[in-house]
Amino acid sequence: MIVNIELDNTADFAFIKKLLENIKGIKSVSVEDNEEFYEDGTPKWFIDKLADYADRLEDKDMISEEEFFKYVDEEICRLNSQK
Repeated sequence: MIVNIELDNTADFAFIKKLLENIKGIKSVSVEDNEEFYEDGTPKWFIDKLADYADRLEDKDMISEEEFFKYVDEEICRLNSQK
C-alpha cells in the first residue's frame, strides 16, 4: 500500500516521519520536496513574490501609519458593536 500525505505545516514533517518509521512493516518514508523553505517554514517562492509586489508599490498605493491605526480602531469598534 502506498500512502501520500500532504502537509501544510512543514514543521510537522519530522514528527510524522518519526511516527511512520516506528510503524511495523514500513519499508520507506520518502519526501518529494520540490520547494525550498526558510527556517520558519515559509516557502521561498512566497517571499520572492512578496518582494516583487513590494518593488511595484508606489506612494499612491500606501497609507500613513496614522491612517492605518485609525482604520484598525474603526474596525475594532465595528466588530465590537456586533456582539
